[in-house]
Amino acid sequence: MNIDCIILAGGKGSRMEDDLPKALVLVKNKPIISYQIDYLSPKVDKIILALGYKADQVVNYIKKSYPEKNIDFSIEEEPLGTGGAIKLAMKKSDSEKILVLNCDDITDIDPEKLSQNKENTICVAHPRLPFGLVKEKEGYAVFEEKPVLSEWVSCGWYLFYRKEIFDLLPEKGSIEYDTFPKTKLRVYEHEGFWNTLNSKKDIAEFEEEELPGALKN
Repeated sequence: MNIDCIILAGGKGSRMEDDLPKALVLVKNKPIISYQIDYLSPKVDKIILALGYKADQVVNYIKKSYPEKNIDFSIEEEPLGTGGAIKLAMKKSDSEKILVLNCDDITDIDPEKLSQNKENTICVAHPRLPFGLVKEKEGYAVFEEKPVLSEWVSCGWYLFYRKEIFDLLPEKGSIEYDTFPKTKLRVYEHEGFWNTLNSKKDIAEFEEEELPGALKN
């Protein structure tokens, strides 16, 4: 398909109350990073893991578990922020089109369909309210438990074109604050599965989720 993928996987698992790097935290007895690799490796030409915290543990796991996959590693010597991490990792790729995603955003976005966009693109999805919604009807409360909202939010996946984005990325800094204000982003609306894994509570809820077939491998 002529597209490479950068997975931002340099975070700690501290909010999950785990000493492991977030990429290796187990969810349904499977490391978070494996959900991404299993889903994406048949769909992209190359995967580059942007690593930081305890990078050696992630590298060792990947080399042992995926010896035949085309996976490379971009390792930060110091925290570079999302923008700096992406720029460093892009140097490991020769592809003009690059899919970038957060390790902890699990979704079934179709990279082939997404890559048909001809501009830099941000993927958005409907968020689930993390607590119950209370509406009023005739003076009484009507409860709706953790509804999916109609609004759109970023779901942590982006399609970038190298020639349009590389020079806008900081050597050290945030893509949200240092890059996005300088460029236009086409919006890709995803109506399918999306779940974030940022906390122990997120993991517990994910354990109860029925995953779509594409994410069960």
